[in-house]
Amino acid sequence: MSAGMKHTRDDVQTFQCLGQAHGAPVFGNFGRRHCRGQDRKGEGETQQHNRHYSHNESLVTVNGIVLVSPRTDHAKPMFSTPQLYWVGPDGQENCLPLEAGEILIGRKGDADVVLNNQHVSRHHAKLVKTADGYFLQDLGSTHGTFVNETRVEQHALRHGDKISLGKDRIDLHYIFGEVKPLKPGRPDTTKIFERSLIDLGVVLPSEVSDLEKISCILDFQYQWETLFTPEAAFQKILESALKISGAERGFILVRDNQDFGYAAGMDGKGHTLSQSHFKTSHTVVNDVVKNTSAVFMVEGLDNRYREQASIVAMNLRAIACMPLMGIRSQADTPSILGILYLDSTKRMHSLSGLDEKILNKLAVEAGNVLERVEMIKSIEQRKKLEQELTLAEETQRTLLPQTFPKVQNLNLHAFSKPTRYVGGDFYDFVELETGELAGVLADVSGKGISASLLSSMLLGCLQMQLRANVPVNESLNRLNRFLCEKSSSSRFVTMFLFTLDSKGSGQYISAGHNPTYLFRAASGDIEEIVSNNMIVGAFPSINYEAASLQLNKGDVLLAYSDGLTEAENPQGEMLGEERVKAIIRAEAPAGSTNLERKLLEGIHNFTMGRSQTDDITIVIVERV
Repeated sequence: MSAGMKHTRDDVQTFQCLGQAHGAPVFGNFGRRHCRGQDRKGEGETQQHNRHYSHNESLVTVNGIVLVSPRTDHAKPMFSTPQLYWVGPDGQENCLPLEAGEILIGRKGDADVVLNNQHVSRHHAKLVKTADGYFLQDLGSTHGTFVNETRVEQHALRHGDKISLGKDRIDLHYIFGEVKPLKPGRPDTTKIFERSLIDLGVVLPSEVSDLEKISCILDFQYQWETLFTPEAAFQKILESALKISGAERGFILVRDNQDFGYAAGMDGKGHTLSQSHFKTSHTVVNDVVKNTSAVFMVEGLDNRYREQASIVAMNLRAIACMPLMGIRSQADTPSILGILYLDSTKRMHSLSGLDEKILNKLAVEAGNVLERVEMIKSIEQRKKLEQELTLAEETQRTLLPQTFPKVQNLNLHAFSKPTRYVGGDFYDFVELETGELAGVLADVSGKGISASLLSSMLLGCLQMQLRANVPVNESLNRLNRFLCEKSSSSRFVTMFLFTLDSKGSGQYISAGHNPTYLFRAASGDIEEIVSNNMIVGAFPSINYEAASLQLNKGDVLLAYSDGLTEAENPQGEMLGEERVKAIIRAEAPAGSTNLERKLLEGIHNFTMGRSQTDDITIVIVERV
């Protein structure tokens, strides 16, 4: 590409280049690059050059050009007069102070800035003076006008913006300030001079080119599918952000209740910054959270933040703070997953519009990664919980009888299905030393893990009492006192406890339980055995009393938890007691095995796959 350039204004100044930078200036200029001097004189002259550099002056670089500007108070803009800089085809640097109301740029000789290039239109663009600076307007050019690589028709210029014209992208830089040339030296060979630049707050070109920055984002997008943990995601986000921006420090904040706190930190050299290093501007972070939009602060250019106490106290000269929001957070109600915070304290900085766009793009990609990591974490936690619940389900199942005792003239059946993995229902059969059968069906209030823990404890306690030949009423008295002492008042148990011998004679206690059905084979009638005692766990002073029970040949006893009658179909209608009794009348004459099968089929057909709302447990005893 070649471009001849000339100027019609007398106030266009040209300067001798201090050195050629390693590529185009980019992004927030957080970073620092040394300009290799053209003059190879010794260190002594370099030090002499340093003495000519006043603490009342500051430096700015454009494409490797180092320019001196009067240093102003930090509360005021670093530069007061707009300037336009560019490099001619002969390598000569040009500066045009912008004072006129309009500055015409084009190929034709009547332009204020003449660019002799075939891809630049005769009257390509113009700068229009406003109260806030200058406004760039494209004049219908063939090959377009670009600001920070984005094609524009109109654009309010900001400090550090790069204006590119035509197909060949002839670059001009818009910077504030009155400048004078700095004598050539050898700044990259003298550490003293290098330190003085840092101490005086110098803007120096970034070490990373525009292409490298874009490549960094593409690399981040490529790798994000391999980031499965928060720690890996945080590290990659900070590495990319620090490489792109050249910032001295970077932190990621994540939500901690209603606030955002430290999650990870890294310095510009890749070293981890612990929570003890975590200090940020709360005002900037709060603004990002409140507005769900990024904040970019450059010393001398942002009136909102430069006087903030925390910024002054930490001597911050540049801040970039961006919300990290995933795809779902952006599409639905805005919700910030985290915050990416970058700052620098030892150098002056400049953030162009292109820089902010690249950082915002990184923040969007980082938000997507965090959202994905949170989803993976949630899935992994759910899988772990499911594994633990499956283990709990297996454990609870082993506490229930795996085989039923063989008692003469009695057929036993039982079924239990919790609402979740585990539940509060339990049943058991115990063969007593007398040869009698003791059976129980209980329903602990509540559902899930807490109910299952209580039911498992009660089952063990009751087994110990029955196996010790303690009468059923006294066994229940002891269990009731134990539960009242160990459990809260909101926990109670309904229970149907019974004994039967080989002749079908025995006792029962129904402690607040729903009716138990007794099918009489001789008549085909169904008797309801209703509760005759208080629920277990309500009052410690209760004494439970047993009533007599008799099963004749062919009779079938059905005890159940209320999850059976309360099972619902898709329309919300409950199975109910009448449907259960209808199944008993129809199927009990064919025996207990048939009744169990038909009852389970009836539940399945009625609910039509609807999730059960309560634990379902059934105990069936048939006298044969």
